[in-house]
Amino acid sequence: MEDGAMFGHVANWIYLGLAAYIIVIIGVGFYFYRDIEECDDHVIGGRNLSFIYIVGSTAATWLCAGAILGAAGYAYMFGFQGTIYDPWAPALTLVLSGIFVVYRMRQAGYTSSFDFFERRYGRFMTILGMIIQIIGTMSWISGQLVAAGVIVHLTTGFSYPVSVMIGVAAIILVTYSGGMSALARVDTFNVVLIIGALVVMFPAVINGIGGWDYFVTNARVWDGIPPFSLWPLPDARGFLYYVGWFGIISYIAAWLGVGLGDLGCAILLQRGLSAKTAKTAAGGFITAGLLYLSIALIPVMIGIAAFTYGFRIASPAENEHVLVWAAQYFMPDWFAVVFIIMIAGAILSTSGNSVLTNATMLGHNIYRYFKPQATNKDTLNAVRFFIPVTALICMVIAIVFPSLYKLIVFAGAIGLPTTIPAFLFGLFWKKANTKGAITSFFAGIVTWITIFFIALPFTIEANWYMVDFEVWYWIDEGIWDALFFATIPAALVATVTLVIVSLRTQKSDPPKPMLSSDNKDMTDMPMFFWSKDKKEA
Repeated sequence: MEDGAMFGHVANWIYLGLAAYIIVIIGVGFYFYRDIEECDDHVIGGRNLSFIYIVGSTAATWLCAGAILGAAGYAYMFGFQGTIYDPWAPALTLVLSGIFVVYRMRQAGYTSSFDFFERRYGRFMTILGMIIQIIGTMSWISGQLVAAGVIVHLTTGFSYPVSVMIGVAAIILVTYSGGMSALARVDTFNVVLIIGALVVMFPAVINGIGGWDYFVTNARVWDGIPPFSLWPLPDARGFLYYVGWFGIISYIAAWLGVGLGDLGCAILLQRGLSAKTAKTAAGGFITAGLLYLSIALIPVMIGIAAFTYGFRIASPAENEHVLVWAAQYFMPDWFAVVFIIMIAGAILSTSGNSVLTNATMLGHNIYRYFKPQATNKDTLNAVRFFIPVTALICMVIAIVFPSLYKLIVFAGAIGLPTTIPAFLFGLFWKKANTKGAITSFFAGIVTWITIFFIALPFTIEANWYMVDFEVWYWIDEGIWDALFFATIPAALVATVTLVIVSLRTQKSDPPKPMLSSDNKDMTDMPMFFWSKDKKEA
């Protein structure tokens, strides 16, 4: 199919719909601009977000192009097994974060998640953590912009670079002007739009292929795996054709690479830090996780339905087109406008949140290292400076390297073998110290790289069955599989290293207590939303 031909007959309506949507969200940004006087107002909405906006903003942050387009494509190919990475594992992240993490972080009154690292482990560990987060967020944003360029280019005929530039301009304007307050409202609107569009689309697709009973009875996927199986199979197919211990570790990595790896994700935690109360943050994250999974499973089911119906792609690399094809084939013309706005909204929400988080790390945390006496107004100006800088750098990456899409999922796993052990032990283990955290970080990276090269020949061989397609595709799949596989042993080594080094260096490096934003010791404060205050007990 030629570029721009998928919805070419309603392209003018799509132009109009996109223009109206972009104007509205920019207007929201400028509306909240008047309420912003200092850094906290901009990056965490003055800590005034209610439960509904925490749920909407958090779910919208995860409902990116990867969840909507990528999950449909991987479900088309591998069924539920292929979508453990997304949406199952990210939903787990939100629920676990709501239960164990965001309550305590919001209690502390931090402005960014790295305020925790700085107080608990010092400046060097904070910088290491920010490097990991910046790599992850820049990759995430660039991947979103790639998706934005592809979807707008395919459906309207705008050139790919122009499509990316339009998205970047809207992201900069709404994020620069309105910050978290504007993004939270836009996110909530986008979640409503996404739910509405997918709820309308799903029954239309199922009815179009012959009804629910037909779908459940005859469901098939490209790889021949039982489409609704979340567990490894007992035969040679195992988990995505990985068997034995290799299959078990790969399966665990699919769940925990993102499921635990994103618990310290600055993009998500910034939502929790914006909540009115710690309990609002915890309840909002748990609810958002369940909502996210419910929504994201719709494109998963549509992907399976598309293969069952008989839609075939020329190459596995085209699997991201499956949802677009289903919208074109099963839905009326007017839905094309809603569909494109839905995708654009998901991309703009996730990208805007990521740009703000990245700018906060640079303008709030790093900027203070160079200007310790900076006022809240100074850091506000610094954050605003880094918003367009971040967006424009990611725009260049997305235009020059339009193959970063898989980094959307991988960006979440990068924390598991590097910063997550220090983050979780720092929250809940008093003896975790700076030397243990730093040694753990480097032990995790070295182990990750080592295990990756050991596993790579096996993962490439396991993907050999796709040799009929482009050679780069099955090699690419093998590389990504090896990277995910290596996160589990690397995380185990990092965790053991942290415990051993911390215990052996208690005298030379006394552990720092977890301190709140106003430097109060949080040792005796409740750790979870169901805990009682020790002072009252």
